[in-house]
Amino acid sequence: MTTPHTHESTAHTEGDEAPGAPRSEWRRQFIGLFIGLGLAVLVFFIFPSNAIETVQGSAGADTEAEYTLSAIRTVAAVTILMGVWWMTEAIPLAATALLPLVIFPLAGVGTIKEVGAPYASATIFLFMGGFLIALALQRWNLHRRLALYVVKIIGTSPKRLILGFMLATGFLSMWVSNTATAVVMLPIGTSVLALTAETVGGWEKQKKFATALMLGIAYSASIGSLGTLIGTPPNAFLNAYMADTWGVTLGFGRWMAVGVPLAAIFLLIAWALLITIFKPEMKDIPGGRELINDEIEALGPWTRPQIMTGIIFVLAAAAWVTLPLVLKEFENYDDAIVGIAAGILLFILPADNQRRIRLLDWKTANEMPWDVLLLFGGGLSLSSVFNSSGLSLWIGEMAKGLSVLPVVLIVSAVAALVLFLTEITSNTATAATFIPIMGGVAVGVGLTADGDINVLLLTIPVALAATCAFMLPVATPPNAIAYGSGYVKIGEMIKGGLGLNIIGIVLITLTVYLLAVPIFGLSI
Repeated sequence: MTTPHTHESTAHTEGDEAPGAPRSEWRRQFIGLFIGLGLAVLVFFIFPSNAIETVQGSAGADTEAEYTLSAIRTVAAVTILMGVWWMTEAIPLAATALLPLVIFPLAGVGTIKEVGAPYASATIFLFMGGFLIALALQRWNLHRRLALYVVKIIGTSPKRLILGFMLATGFLSMWVSNTATAVVMLPIGTSVLALTAETVGGWEKQKKFATALMLGIAYSASIGSLGTLIGTPPNAFLNAYMADTWGVTLGFGRWMAVGVPLAAIFLLIAWALLITIFKPEMKDIPGGRELINDEIEALGPWTRPQIMTGIIFVLAAAAWVTLPLVLKEFENYDDAIVGIAAGILLFILPADNQRRIRLLDWKTANEMPWDVLLLFGGGLSLSSVFNSSGLSLWIGEMAKGLSVLPVVLIVSAVAALVLFLTEITSNTATAATFIPIMGGVAVGVGLTADGDINVLLLTIPVALAATCAFMLPVATPPNAIAYGSGYVKIGEMIKGGLGLNIIGIVLITLTVYLLAVPIFGLSI
């Protein structure tokens, strides 16, 4: 049986390549380091000296606030510095996120308590709770079992198999990280491809099917995550930004009412596009159902830890959807409470009394991506001084000229800008950089005249678009994993991804108007 070659970098001899990052990456980081510093210094010194007059003349200015030119200049410079360092990964993303804790107190923009408070935002704890649930699902292999059942139910003809894999991947990525979901689903997919290669006479005779399946797994890992606030970091960052900066609570259930329909429609369109561009060579897969059944049987019967973890997962999801409706009058309720409560339960409940094992231990929990939580904190800290310093008001005043444009055009342009930018930058960093900026633009073009919640008209497109990157392996970890399988070439990823990017812009714009506007009560 012939198999495709994986895209692995060749080893270098000692002295040919410095240990650590590859030379090209090191060069990019080095250049980004100094470009960021240079641009930050430049912005600080060329920032308009009449900025204070502009801010104080803004309709949204706080009459009791003391705006200073040095504070606005500092925040603008740090925004540029963090944005460039995030996008070039000059230093680790989480390290860049720590800059506000050093620069803003020293520059007199805010005290360490003020700039440090956003690092403990409720949304960060919501995401932490989601991570704990996801890690428990992974620990007991429950996510793999759920995925296999979905694939089995959908069917095992080539087109149905691709759809089954995409639905399973999409559902898992609503709750488990995109990367972990792709890592789970890809080996199952390659097992199917190994079987079909034997039945059709070699890998060369199933190239299109293999490409469609691998890309389907990668794309649906990103698309499915749009459905929940904990599915992808940009969604969670938007939730925190709106709560901390504008006092607006999105709510887990309300977001699902927006995100799940978008994810479902987008996933079906992606499936239709893939099986059209990469039409499977065969109509049936002999032994396909048997393979899936064998995979399920290999997992053995349901275990006590799987059942208990599954119950906690279902209860948490149900609580996120229903409690905001039941506890409308309870001001202290927050979705983060459910997430952390579920996490604590996992630490308490025993998986095996005899072996003294609990559903979740700290060794497993420590696999949590702490860097993502720090990145959240840095972005939210930057957002908080964005508003308190007056920089968002200044940006809003500068953006007033855009008010002559139709809002739908601005929404589409924002989605397009962020979507194509995130092909080469971190989706979380892109969201953390652009969501506060678009908040200022929303004020400038007059969207907040009917209420602060209308900031969502420009910030929702940023959050959604930041996750929708389908063209390049570097765009998202699932893309890189699919490319690394050896079944997908860059040209094929671009071929399938470009169309999805364009479709994504259209769907995001429609989602804002047809779903977000009525569900969140926005005014156009």
